Amino acid sequence: MKRILGIFLCVLVLLTLLMTPAVALAQEEAPSASAATPPFIGIRYWYHDEGLFVTGIIPNTPAAEVEMKAGDIVMAVNGETLRVENVREVVWKHEIGATISLSIDRAGRRFEQDLTLMALPEDLFENPDYAMPLDLASVGLFVAQCDDKLLVMGALSDSEIATAGFHIYDEITAINGGDVHTIGEADAAVSVLNAGDPLRFDILRGERAMTIKVFAEDHRRRDPRRGPPRRPHPRLEVERAYVSQNIELGYGDGFVVVSVLDPAHELYAAGLRQFDLIVEANGAPVEAAYDLFSGDTIKIAVERMNRTLRFDVPVSAAPLLIFGDVEPVEQDRSQWLGLHEKQVTLGVRYLQLEPDSPHFEGRSVNQGAYIAEVIEGLPAVKAGVQEGDIIIAVAGEPVTMEIDLRNRIYFHEPGERVTLDILRDGEILQIEVTLRVASK
Repeated sequence: MKRILGIFLCVLVLLTLLMTPAVALAQEEAPSASAATPPFIGIRYWYHDEGLFVTGIIPNTPAAEVEMKAGDIVMAVNGETLRVENVREVVWKHEIGATISLSIDRAGRRFEQDLTLMALPEDLFENPDYAMPLDLASVGLFVAQCDDKLLVMGALSDSEIATAGFHIYDEITAINGGDVHTIGEADAAVSVLNAGDPLRFDILRGERAMTIKVFAEDHRRRDPRRGPPRRPHPRLEVERAYVSQNIELGYGDGFVVVSVLDPAHELYAAGLRQFDLIVEANGAPVEAAYDLFSGDTIKIAVERMNRTLRFDVPVSAAPLLIFGDVEPVEQDRSQWLGLHEKQVTLGVRYLQLEPDSPHFEGRSVNQGAYIAEVIEGLPAVKAGVQEGDIIIAVAGEPVTMEIDLRNRIYFHEPGERVTLDILRDGEILQIEVTLRVASK
């Protein structure tokens, strides 16, 4: 869990109400055998070394009745250590109506708090009595956490926060005057607000300190009568998949299906939606569309609910469209460069290596990106980067699991000349490369 949270998390909470941050909330798996309905505390939470970091309190629940607060750390239940990974084991074994004792740390003051468990409400997500507290994603801002820094990754299109002046990789240092270093702390700061309340962000943009002010909006709400989105293509035979933090694609015979698409992704802004079938690109069947890098945009045809729609998407989506024709190299961690609004690209497909990778055996380094493919006509191949190289640094900055090759490249601009430190055949070389957009 620590390692997972240390990795760059982009767009962690979607606009749909994904409630992993709530103790004993119903999820897809069945409740424990001890109760037909799980017991319920009524908090949303985030990972913490010492327990559960409370990011919000759901009204009219036991947590609200005993005046728990966002920012509390719940360390134990009846003296039993509580962690994110054992919530069900520690909480669900107690009966509804039972009184339990929570060990809480509040700003360094530790105390015990008795609390009587209630039953998980069947209408939790529809009942206004249990209005979910706001978080960063619900107000439209998408962030990533890297060590103790909170970095802006995007904003919801057409929201006030999208036009407030944020730049990608702005570092958020405080929200409404309170310092924040983690996604949990940021969510806790926002959770006490209501839609329409003032929301102030203190940020660092490079060395420059700035303040951005907006009014809180709530973009999560959907009409419960609509129900879940209907899957229009239930029998697709998907041969392989591409999975990242905010998009999942499936590749089959003559199509690319959009399995998951976050509103922060550039393809969402271009008009695509979940369950769309991409069948053509630049007038050719998608499996035969090879020349996708020659323009600024790609014209794609999409089948949606018995209709054919056409969209112009950024050329940076080209690697996603052709990924299905590329043999996977540990594909779950394989990524393309250039998926960014600047469309800056190095022109490689790579695998971010774990520190214990056999590629590092006997080497003086234990971090880097293994180059699985170098794309013809793009900067890497022109600079002499080769398949099998391991890029260990960009402009002197190390390439790690937390800040991988793609994110190191994103810190630079098209036309900028940067030095790559490369491990090749046991030796460390330096290669200069001039970055550019993929369409040139």
